[in-house]
Amino acid sequence: MIESNYHTHTYLCHHAEGLGSDYIKKAIKLGYKEIGISDHGPLEGLSWIRMTKEQYKNIYMPDLEEAIKNYGDKIKIYKGLEIEFVREQKEYYKELLNDLDYLVLGQHFIMKNDKLHDVYHSLNTEEIVIYANTIVEAVNTGYFRILAHPDLFMYKYNKWDKTAEEVSKIIIEACIKNNVYIEINVNGARHGKILNEQNEKTWIYPRIEFLRLLQNYPDALIVLNDDCHFLDHLYDETTIEVYNLIIEMGLKLQSKLF
Repeated sequence: MIESNYHTHTYLCHHAEGLGSDYIKKAIKLGYKEIGISDHGPLEGLSWIRMTKEQYKNIYMPDLEEAIKNYGDKIKIYKGLEIEFVREQKEYYKELLNDLDYLVLGQHFIMKNDKLHDVYHSLNTEEIVIYANTIVEAVNTGYFRILAHPDLFMYKYNKWDKTAEEVSKIIIEACIKNNVYIEINVNGARHGKILNEQNEKTWIYPRIEFLRLLQNYPDALIVLNDDCHFLDHLYDETTIEVYNLIIEMGLKLQSKLF
C-alpha cells in the first residue's frame, strides 16, 4: 500500500530522535522498497535548529554510507537533506549534491526588507506572495527534487482566500514545470485539525483546499511523506488516514523518487 518515504529526520536537528540507520531498519521491517533520509541540512545562521557541517561530515554521512553497505540489498536507500533556499548560497546546494542523491526544499522562512520571517508565527497577504516567489526561485534552480509541505504558509494564514489559492497555483505550476515532487506532508496532519470557512474539518496542513486544487493538475508529481521525527511516525495511524483520503480523492501518488 505504502512503499516509500523520503522525508526522514535524525537527532542531529535537535527536535527528532535516532539516526538514519534506525529508520532504514524499521522501513525494512515494514516492507518498504525505498527510503530517503533527509534531515535538516547545515545552513549558515541556523545552526541552533540544524546539524552543523561537522556533524554532517562526521556523523550523518558516515551513518548513511554504513547503512547502504549493510542494508542496501534489502531496500533502496537515498541520501538527502531538507534545506531552506537562500539566494546568496546557490553554489552551496550544488556542492551538497556532490555527496547526496537529492535535496528537499523545506522553506520555513521568508526574507522581507532584509529580515527573516518565520512562517510558523505570522504571514500576511503580501508575505505569502513572497513565500510563493521564493519557492519558484528555488525550484527554478534545478537543485531540489521534492518540495516539502507546499501549503505550510497556511499554518498561520488560515483563510483560504483568492490570494491563498493563487499562491498555491503558482507553487504547483512551478513544481510541474521543473519536475519537482509536491509533498503531501503527514506530519502536518499530526498537528491536528481546524475548521475552515466552509465549516469543514481540515488539517492545518495539508489543507483540504490545497488537495482539491491538486486534483486539477493531473501532471503533478505527488509524493506522500511521513516527515518522520520519531520512529513511531513511520507508517502510523495518521499516515494511513492521510493516505486513505488521497486515494479517495483520486490523487495519483509516486512511489519512487527517480
